[in-house]
Amino acid sequence: MREVSARITRQFNTGKPGKTFLANPVLPSIGGLSATLVTFLILFIVYLLVIGFVLWLAGEIVVGRRVTFGEALGIASVGTFLVGASIAFLGTIGIILGLLIFLLLVKHYFKTGWLGAIGTSIMAVVVGVVIIFILGALALGALFTLPRIPGF
Repeated sequence: MREVSARITRQFNTGKPGKTFLANPVLPSIGGLSATLVTFLILFIVYLLVIGFVLWLAGEIVVGRRVTFGEALGIASVGTFLVGASIAFLGTIGIILGLLIFLLLVKHYFKTGWLGAIGTSIMAVVVGVVIIFILGALALGALFTLPRIPGF
């Protein structure tokens, strides 16, 4: 590891002792762990928003009363940590326990019964698949659309 670091430092050395080349001296790049944590945080927030939207839409369809986006975000955030922990610590049994935890969260936050929680979970899968299909079709359409040059 030290050899690679020394090789990189020699490669970007400006010729003056103690001076190394920075990509942008005004805005030094964050690298390593801090960049990884910032990227994880951004992706996690996007994940929560997408899953929260899917759960909110599924709750609106299945549950008889108005459900809020905050309730759906609560299920997404708490559920992510609890289900992930149960799977990480308990393995195969954790998958079944994680499903039960998710159903309990839907039952609690959406104030519905067991059948409503199961129906909301199934509808969340259906809504997620439909959203992925629509976004995939839009991305595929954008990929094969050629830009037009005005005047030609």
